[in-house]
Amino acid sequence: MSIPELLSKYIGGHGQLLKQLDRIPVEAIHFKSTPGSWSIAEIIVHLADSETYGFIRAKKIIAESGELVTVYNQQIWSDHLFYDQMNYQDALDLIRLLRKNLYEVLKLMAPETWQNYVYHPETGKITLLDWIQQYVDHIDVHTKQIHQLHESWKSIKVESPQPHLLDQAVSFFKNIKRP
Repeated sequence: MSIPELLSKYIGGHGQLLKQLDRIPVEAIHFKSTPGSWSIAEIIVHLADSETYGFIRAKKIIAESGELVTVYNQQIWSDHLFYDQMNYQDALDLIRLLRKNLYEVLKLMAPETWQNYVYHPETGKITLLDWIQQYVDHIDVHTKQIHQLHESWKSIKVESPQPHLLDQAVSFFKNIKRP
């Protein structure tokens, strides 16, 4: 993928996320498919934390090429930073603002800056080009995960009797004349 295409996908990531979320009813936002898994709201909060960390990492790549970056454990962050109680709308706003701000920097850079890099303790050398591809892919991965969670929620909801149908059945049986 070319740099202009990556930039377009990067800045469009927030919109891609919103498009997926527009299909999801509010009551499905906190649904968890299994105990210990993340809800849609928690995924969004995770994305905001990842974007925040990635924002600093990208700026480090641009301004301090060759440096070591630190890692974070997303599960520990989720467990200790109350992801399940955070406002996912605020997290969405944060994602939008971080991407917008960084996009403005990325589009002004000299072409050779895309080869700047940092060292990651687990994955080794990461160029700015590698970094942007990872963050384009990260939104894709979680957008698909959100879609799958929504599908799971819908299948469970369909399996449960609908209240209005249950009321109709009760009414029907109450009105049956017995001999």
